[in-house]
Amino acid sequence: MRRAFITLCSVAACLLAAQASAAATGFIRVSNARFVDEDCKEFIANGLNTWQLLEVAAGNLASKPVVGASGVTDVIQWTLATAAANNLTVLRSFAFGTDTSFPLQNKPGVYNEHAFAALDHILNEASKYGIRLILPLTDNWSASDSKDQYVSWSSSARGSLLSRLSHGVLGDPGTPDAFYTDSMCRKNFKEHMSTIVNRRNSINGRLYRDDPTIFAWDLMNEPRCDCFPDQIPAPPEMVSCRPECAGKIQGWIEEMSGHLKSLDPNHLVTVGEEGFYAMGSVNEHLNPGNGWASITGQNFSMNHSPATIDFAAIHLWPDNWETWDLNFLHKWIQVHAEDAAAMGKPLIVEEFGKQVLLDTPKQRATIMSLRMPFYRKVYDALKESLASPNGTLRGVVFWQWGFEPYVSNSHFGKCRHCEAIQVSASDSVFTQVIRPAADYSHGLLAVAPPVPGCKLVDAKDRAKPLPTLSMASVLEASTTQEAAKKGLTEGSQTSPGASADVSNQLGIQRATRKDGANKRTRHSHQKALHQRSNSRHS
Repeated sequence: MRRAFITLCSVAACLLAAQASAAATGFIRVSNARFVDEDCKEFIANGLNTWQLLEVAAGNLASKPVVGASGVTDVIQWTLATAAANNLTVLRSFAFGTDTSFPLQNKPGVYNEHAFAALDHILNEASKYGIRLILPLTDNWSASDSKDQYVSWSSSARGSLLSRLSHGVLGDPGTPDAFYTDSMCRKNFKEHMSTIVNRRNSINGRLYRDDPTIFAWDLMNEPRCDCFPDQIPAPPEMVSCRPECAGKIQGWIEEMSGHLKSLDPNHLVTVGEEGFYAMGSVNEHLNPGNGWASITGQNFSMNHSPATIDFAAIHLWPDNWETWDLNFLHKWIQVHAEDAAAMGKPLIVEEFGKQVLLDTPKQRATIMSLRMPFYRKVYDALKESLASPNGTLRGVVFWQWGFEPYVSNSHFGKCRHCEAIQVSASDSVFTQVIRPAADYSHGLLAVAPPVPGCKLVDAKDRAKPLPTLSMASVLEASTTQEAAKKGLTEGSQTSPGASADVSNQLGIQRATRKDGANKRTRHSHQKALHQRSNSRHS
């Protein structure tokens, strides 16, 4: 039987089957600065970011069908199958819409069921492939489901902005930073967290809080004060740039993480920030630039110190920060790992990427010379940490996954950053750096003993087992992946409307994409512009 199985099973399918059978059991938790499952086996967060997965799942971004051996599957299944077959374990995707055309929450307490059903689909499919999800709950940058949105819903938070401007005062109330302190904003966000964790998946019937597919919640994607001065030091009238704004973010982190833990004690919680050090802190000199990062309101060590924050996470953006020194990357990771170790918490590089323009073959050729060194530096740091008995860096999640050939690059609109940052499974960076690092991690875990000092979870407290794939599903996923790599899966190979089959079964109808409607407006444009403006002072 074993010989027959190997004959029928392609290499990718065998890897996928191994991943499914070796998947961590139950909820992931932290013990002795390690991620562990319910049996005290270590879990390493090797993964990918794909921030528009919700829109893809809902059909809000037009995509081609993926043609497998036994019919049509969707891009979500293909993405998860590819991740699992390459020994990736974690996928980070926003649990909210990325622009105003497709929000999850239309107004306080009123939700877009189309978007929620898409999130149900993502979670249900991820559970089949043994992929865990990191889900940020709101955003600092986008206009939809963001701190801006919560402020717009609160009359007290909006304040009299025109009056404040006329007096030369900038900052909350009246700016997005009121999100951190306004009572109505805090109330609405707490109610939103309750709605999320108590959501019952429309496909498998599980409450989100009871679903071990979720690895962790990010309180927010990159929480910051709304401080974007044209000069450093910032003018004193810019309230958002004053040191006290950091205290407002800290208070918000403590309050919201505590509330989330009371609603959902099963899942890990982290902040979701870049990891800047505040003005006057010991490590302020390590920040990129010559001052702008220290007035963003973040304070890495303090932000991650509450007991209700389970692990530390940082982001790393050489291009946005205009800091391309590889030694900076190494030091940024090293010092944050040391700080995480002092807190007794593991660290994940939760976002990391390097832009390369992909318009021409000549530009694509620069992946090796421009992108490869940065990826090697980050993943070498991971491997070194995993090999050390005291290493606290226990995961890297690269930004961002490339959906091609199934989702057209045209959906990026004018966001050159979004297109230039993506990494596909066929890219040399993936095959020569990301995949080998995932294989290395997988190999370590295969022979590793239980984490010392870790206590097994009692049988009565364990999560329900994750569903596993049948061999037919494994072979289907593998065949689909292999066909995709060879460029054989084109929309013309299916009958009209076939791409909607899976989504329609879930009650999700695909929408016609409007060109330019699905661009990550604030995160891709305003973030890059403001950070570049600030970093000019470096």
